[in-house]
Amino acid sequence: MASPSCPHLHVAINSAAAYAEPRARLLAELRAAGVPASQVHVFLAGSRGAAEVPFDVGGVQHYHVPHESIDFTAMVDIAERPERFAATVRRWFYLHDTSSVGLQFWRHAVKAGCDPLPACALPLTRYLPSSSMGLYEASFIAANRDAIVSQLKNAHGAPVPRWKKRGIGWEDKVFKMCDAASVPAVRRFTRQCYNATLGRATCLCSKVEIDAEPQTVYGQGSTPRQVWRFGCMDVVKFKANWQRNRTLVLMP
Repeated sequence: MASPSCPHLHVAINSAAAYAEPRARLLAELRAAGVPASQVHVFLAGSRGAAEVPFDVGGVQHYHVPHESIDFTAMVDIAERPERFAATVRRWFYLHDTSSVGLQFWRHAVKAGCDPLPACALPLTRYLPSSSMGLYEASFIAANRDAIVSQLKNAHGAPVPRWKKRGIGWEDKVFKMCDAASVPAVRRFTRQCYNATLGRATCLCSKVEIDAEPQTVYGQGSTPRQVWRFGCMDVVKFKANWQRNRTLVLMP
């Protein structure tokens, strides 16, 4: 069966140089799911001194980003450079390199995000935090450029562990910006995505499954990760820094 077509829905992968193995794995899965390479964009954090010109790897555009803003590196770069994507991108599906997609991912993504969203953004779920992953209207990101950059960009090179700890409290921050623009206000956490008062969906998946035991995902010696399964989108997130962790994990 041919992959669905939606030229203006693109995938943003938030990444960093040290995460080459998780990134390669995710890119291979996106190819297998039928996502066109030209609609996948990789944002590499902390590339100080690197050329700002995008470079092509297997048809996928990669971007050196001179700051390390952890979970929001790609989001900040998209917000700062709307002209780079204005001609081609209307909506973004935001993923982290420590996520995985199955064969049905692109079909689900196109169904949910090819037409205009019922809101400025839709998180993967409202049942639990979604690691800022989900669908965003590109126009919403552009309109909130100043707020995104001023609040989420590690502009002064703060140490990565400090920025990561600070960022834990900012999880889903841009989704919260969208919620604040809704009338009436959207509940932050709820089991069901469909909101009867608003008459529309407020997220993508009403159900999340979390494996009972952490798994070693990226080879021997890598960090055991909690596995969160967003079945309705065929997306899995491998979380190293889950609740009650005693240490901060910043490597695969």
